[in-house]
Amino acid sequence: MRGTPCYMAPELFREAGVHSYASDFWALGCVLYECYTGRPPFVGREFTQLVKSIILDPTPPLSDNSSRSFQNLIDCLLMKDPAERLQWSELCDHNFWKTSIPMISLPPQPAFDNMIELSATPYLAERNGDKPSRQLTPPKHREYSGLRRKDENSTKPSMTPVKNVQSVKKNCGKPKAEGFKGVNILRMSRIAKLNLQRERDKENYRRPPTETTENETEVNIDNNDMELDFGENPEADAPDDTYGSDNPGSAGNEKPQSTDANEENCMANQVDMLTDEGSVKPDIMVKTEQNSCSDNLDVEATPPSSTRKAQRAKVTPCPGTGSEPSNIFEAFWHPTDLAVKPVMPSRKADKAVDMVPTLPFEALTASDYIKLPLEQMNAFNSQILQSLSGTYQVSEKQNTIRYLEMLSMNSDAANKITNGPIMLLLIKMLRLSKTSVLRVQIASLMGLLIRYSTALDVELASSGIFNALSDGLRDKHDKLRRFCMATLGELLFYISTQSDQDTKEINTQEYPLKDNRSATSWQVPSAVIALVSSILRKGEDDLAQLYALRTVDNICSQGTEWTSRFASQDAIGHLCYIYKATGKQESTRLIAGSCLARLSRFSPSCIHLILEKISFKDIACTLIKGNTREQQISLNILNSALVNSHTVTSMNRYILSLSDDKQLVPGLISLIEQGTDVLRGKTLLFVALLCKNSRRWLPHFFCNAKLISAVDRLGKEKEGFIHQCTEAFVQLVASLVPGILDTVSSDIQQVMVGKRHGPVTALAGRAHPKSTIHLFPVILHLLGSASFKHRVVTGHVLLQLANLIKILEAPFQARDDFQMTLLRVLEAATEEPSVILNEHTVFMSRIIPSLSVLYKGNKDGDARFLCLKILADVMIVIFSDSSLTSDEQTITDLKSISQRHFLPLYPSFAEDEDPIPIYAQKLLVMLMEHGCVKVSDILHKATVSQCFEFLLGDLSNANVSNVKLCFALVSAPEMDTYILSQLQVVRRIGNLLEFVAAKDMDDFLEPTLELCRAFIIRGTGSNRSVALSKNPALLLDSAFSMSIAVDQQTCVMDICDFGGNMGIFLELVGNSDPQISDLASDCVVLLLKAAPREATVGLLTSLPKLSTVMDLLKHDSHRCLIRLLYGLAFSCRQYLAQGMILSISVPALMRVEALVSVFKGSNDSLLADAASYLSAELQRLPRCG
Repeated sequence: MRGTPCYMAPELFREAGVHSYASDFWALGCVLYECYTGRPPFVGREFTQLVKSIILDPTPPLSDNSSRSFQNLIDCLLMKDPAERLQWSELCDHNFWKTSIPMISLPPQPAFDNMIELSATPYLAERNGDKPSRQLTPPKHREYSGLRRKDENSTKPSMTPVKNVQSVKKNCGKPKAEGFKGVNILRMSRIAKLNLQRERDKENYRRPPTETTENETEVNIDNNDMELDFGENPEADAPDDTYGSDNPGSAGNEKPQSTDANEENCMANQVDMLTDEGSVKPDIMVKTEQNSCSDNLDVEATPPSSTRKAQRAKVTPCPGTGSEPSNIFEAFWHPTDLAVKPVMPSRKADKAVDMVPTLPFEALTASDYIKLPLEQMNAFNSQILQSLSGTYQVSEKQNTIRYLEMLSMNSDAANKITNGPIMLLLIKMLRLSKTSVLRVQIASLMGLLIRYSTALDVELASSGIFNALSDGLRDKHDKLRRFCMATLGELLFYISTQSDQDTKEINTQEYPLKDNRSATSWQVPSAVIALVSSILRKGEDDLAQLYALRTVDNICSQGTEWTSRFASQDAIGHLCYIYKATGKQESTRLIAGSCLARLSRFSPSCIHLILEKISFKDIACTLIKGNTREQQISLNILNSALVNSHTVTSMNRYILSLSDDKQLVPGLISLIEQGTDVLRGKTLLFVALLCKNSRRWLPHFFCNAKLISAVDRLGKEKEGFIHQCTEAFVQLVASLVPGILDTVSSDIQQVMVGKRHGPVTALAGRAHPKSTIHLFPVILHLLGSASFKHRVVTGHVLLQLANLIKILEAPFQARDDFQMTLLRVLEAATEEPSVILNEHTVFMSRIIPSLSVLYKGNKDGDARFLCLKILADVMIVIFSDSSLTSDEQTITDLKSISQRHFLPLYPSFAEDEDPIPIYAQKLLVMLMEHGCVKVSDILHKATVSQCFEFLLGDLSNANVSNVKLCFALVSAPEMDTYILSQLQVVRRIGNLLEFVAAKDMDDFLEPTLELCRAFIIRGTGSNRSVALSKNPALLLDSAFSMSIAVDQQTCVMDICDFGGNMGIFLELVGNSDPQISDLASDCVVLLLKAAPREATVGLLTSLPKLSTVMDLLKHDSHRCLIRLLYGLAFSCRQYLAQGMILSISVPALMRVEALVSVFKGSNDSLLADAASYLSAELQRLPRCG
């Protein structure tokens, strides 16, 4: 049983647990929960912790904003007891789906029913507490019978649970120990650990072990998708192959003259069983080891007790966290690409065979044998030698060989036998014996000894072992040829692991050779290599061919020197034939494919030979149709070919052949989105390399939002293979952008000089600028990606964009097709402030001047808007940086830009379609605030009138920039008051103040009050206004009043309209913001002098508001209060002097008098004096009821 623990139902952890629809529904609940929260409901760093959580812990509650129907669905799917879990009919009719799901009939599940029945008390019923209160909503036209049917095929609709969600959540789990009934967590953990280790061992044969102190039974859950195998293998070291009649040990009683009558009948079965171990499972490897590259490299060999201590793992290590690949070729290789496995099949595990045979000497166990002192061991070995070389019967010699096979399973025993006289005798017997059955067993024994030995003495090199095995390979006996091939494969692989030649090329870690043995004495004749290659020919025995494939596959993992020996045209032709052969076992085909991938990695010169035999298109098609192992192999070959495309003369033709495959692009994107981590990383780099070699593919991939979003998600990975590949992918794609821009620029320039004419051509052509315009959206999409944005826009790329926009200043054919995309590219580039700050000189000296030229006379409103927007965005960022604004040269440049490229266009900006005027006004205000533009530069009647036009429309569309610009104009000394009088906008400004106050538009209040104050000051004079603001008592000074009266002859003619807004001024004096309160009170005092009669009327008719505000200010701002007191005293005097007839509120007047009486006793002398003045004036007012 295999499963992903995070999604496994509680009953699956029982010894009697079975898969069922109920366990599938649990997994569905976990997935839905994860879709909502971002993580499965039950997680744990260790397997035992996770299982305890699944069995004992209640389902973590969802957030409060989740719907009740969704909460109920999750609770009912995640019921601990499978008998009480939501059933198929109920799931289809649940109201969370809004509409019922069409229900199909499901097959019966007797195993599940039996499991439920055998549980006298449902073992997890207690975990559910009370049953969830399923007060169910009946479906239409049906009534709930209250009965639950055991048969899930029932077509009778059940009810839809919607109510009592809280009770379900409450009752879903009170921890009780009974939940563990029938569950042995430690046993399951131990089995999963052992199976995981076996998988790693098979993938990392003859690799150095990793020193570890981790718990021997605990399995670390590296990620939530980790898959574990819970199937129990009764053998501690299960054989990798079960080869039936091919096992020479089974022939103990076979007569020498007998033949293999059933061999042909069993062949298909044997191939199936033998090739099982050849199928690497990269999904498992990736999921369990993707975040620890060292684990992939340093694991125990097979068997665990027989570690090759003397060998070095010649595997390119996975870069550490944060490291970058030095080139693209290094990036896409994963440790599983060089996984190796034993060539020699394991000795068959058979209790009958494992019984110690009858021997002419006393047999010792392996543990006793290795403990023998030297003299006793020599004597024991002599007995073995005598039994093999004497006049014993063949059957007795076979018994001795069977005994040696048993000893060979122990690594230390294998070392002593292999490096002693017994092996020398076996070599001689293999060469000279005339008995086929005996030779088969001898070849098998030699293979087992070499397989399980951790070191071979160099004396073995001169023993004639190569000649003996080569002779066996040439024999007509199939079994002998098979085991000679397997034994030779083990020997060659061992020798390849001892070579020092490829250390630098494959960046392996160093491990000292045991006992300082030298590998220089191992000279492998070319004839031996050729003989191995010849076994790959068409028509050879399938099992011998399988062993030859494993030999080549293992040796080609060791680097350039050894790989080159198998990189012949014949060998590659044979491998390609096997890889394409439809009659071969799939695992055999995949080993041949793995050989080709490793050859393409370490011997790039043979890539063209591979592509001549297997088309580039056919290899690419397997990415869509093949299994994960085949996809990984294909990606390795394709990526190697694209990286080394300069060595393949027909690469352009190969790539062009892919254009007809409509499924390639969506298939590759699907792999990137949903494949294993290894496939996702490799596919990313295949896409990048494909686009590098042929730009025609760029729009197909990078104008696809699914790919961009997938890359952004993968870019969040901070370590591991995915991070490594994503970084290399982004680097490579970003490096293509300058070339794209150069091509576009060249095309446009040639069109401008008239060298290119004619209709639009295909994507591959470049006879018209439209042949490259399809590349522009690629850059735009890259700039919209978080992964690419910071990599694409460099100083060089900005210069290229500046050159392009300079070219667009002149008209040419199809310019309109280019300008919008180019402007959007620039807009996207300026979204990152660092780009502008780092390259501000390029923007100011080249891009902004070209934008102003492009704006002039442009008929496209969107293009004109983008020109202004980019200009504004650049200027805003520059002005926000204090280091730039403090630089004199930068300020000088900004002033020059404002005068030469902005102001001349401002009238056009102001009259253009929305939202261009708004952007123009914002930019103008900013330039005026920073002194780059003076008011005198825009003091034209038409310009001033445009600035105030916003007051004529809907005030809800006004913005702060409008108000600030008007304030800057009105407050400028150069501004002619006569022009302001002609505008007749005072009443509208008052309306604006009323509007922003009523709508609580706090950001508008201060600038609007400043605008009002600026208009009022026009009637009092700047200096006098300052004096009056500081000393409001001057309101009652007749000499001061006379001096103001002279200025009022030239004031804004409609300033008196502000008198009608005196009430809102008073309200704002009571504002909690001190700045707003101060401005409003200042406006009250100044308006009383600028328009005495109208302001007095407004103030006295608003006496209730005034009394309220005065009461608010009595504990706070005495300054504003003093202004109000003198203002009211001035109004009382004006009321009497002008003989006004007004309806004054007597209750309000009495409240004011009471407050004034209090103020007269204030410790603040200024407040007390003001109150005394006002008290005297109030006494003179008539009381009218």
